[in-house]
Amino acid sequence: MNKTFLASAFGLAASGLLSAQGLYNIMPFDDEPSDSLPLNWTAGASLGWDSNPAPQFTECDGVDSDDVVYMSAFVQANFVSKTPQTTIDLWGRAGATYYLDEIPQITGTEDFFPQLRGGVNFVHRVNETLRLRSRNHVTLEQEPDYDFGIATDRRQGSYLRYSSDNSVGYRWTERLGTNTGYRLSGVTFDEVDRNDYVRHLFYNQFRYRTSPSTVWTAAYRNQDQSNDSSRDSNSHYFLVGAEHEVSPTTVVVLRAGAQIQKIDGGASNSSPYVEATVRAALTESVQVRAFARYGLEDRSRWVSTNDCGQWTTLARYEERQTFRLGLQGSYVVSPKLTFFGGVNVMTFAYDGLENSGGWGVAPGSLDERVVNFNAGASYEVADNIFVTGSYNYTKSSSDADIRDYDRNRVQIGLQSSF
Repeated sequence: MNKTFLASAFGLAASGLLSAQGLYNIMPFDDEPSDSLPLNWTAGASLGWDSNPAPQFTECDGVDSDDVVYMSAFVQANFVSKTPQTTIDLWGRAGATYYLDEIPQITGTEDFFPQLRGGVNFVHRVNETLRLRSRNHVTLEQEPDYDFGIATDRRQGSYLRYSSDNSVGYRWTERLGTNTGYRLSGVTFDEVDRNDYVRHLFYNQFRYRTSPSTVWTAAYRNQDQSNDSSRDSNSHYFLVGAEHEVSPTTVVVLRAGAQIQKIDGGASNSSPYVEATVRAALTESVQVRAFARYGLEDRSRWVSTNDCGQWTTLARYEERQTFRLGLQGSYVVSPKLTFFGGVNVMTFAYDGLENSGGWGVAPGSLDERVVNFNAGASYEVADNIFVTGSYNYTKSSSDADIRDYDRNRVQIGLQSSF
């Protein structure tokens, strides 16, 4: 592994991208590792400062936000085996964060939070026309990871998320192919009620190649979602799109269409649905990944709607229109120095009041916006030893000002690969 790639990988690891199926796991159909990678280990430790470790009600008068110093460490393993017929991509990560002062959680105060991540991706080319693919990951963590497109607007204790996507690709002619599959995914929270869910997604995509660099697609998806406390739902997606290779190092994917969502025992909701992604190596030194998605998300439909100083009011809405934008990139200045950074923007529009609890009166609709920004650098101070530093800023803005907050995090650490 050359040092330029290693420096870039460290930068992306610090921002949560290395060996992750992040940025919403909607890359082109034939996206997989291009080369084998022998077993590689990465380990690191850091010291950080968090201005708002428990962002609850912190913009209200009389509510203090105590900053805290924390320490974290991790070890990660990566392995890729690629042959002309089969590709296996394995990775795992174990880590923990320790806060020097206990921070408030839903169920009390805590100072130690473990983190576990792992995954296995498998591609098998049975012959020239038939391909089997499986992408799987599981994660236990504390912080919202916005690059996965499922995060809520604030940290809500530790949670487990998992996904297993299995598909069969078949090429019927030189130009026409199909990709049919099933994805099981879900999220389980340790300390928070009303947010757990399980999804069963069935999909079929027709693919038609019009040129060596362009594939047009038409897809149907059917998703059943079982919610912990909200009513279950079913969604139909009708999408058309294209995957275009702008250059050997730049790929653009766009899919758009309609989403029809039916809440059990409730009305049907419809919405435009759009997802787009870009993966680009602009130069040998600059890499960018981006994703945007707009549609209805059936999760976290229970929200606090009261302002500061008012009686507590909880409301459950029938639909949550969501827009998510994610962008991450790295710039390798030299074999020793790499800069990395990114931004996530999320907007949530709650509509169709179903139920209200507490003492106040819930509004018929509610809007929120979350912006998350990160930037940092890694510098090789010795052979395979890097000093890393990063800054992260998160701001939540809501019609219910009890949900507003600002958060700053700064950390510096060491990483090494062996």
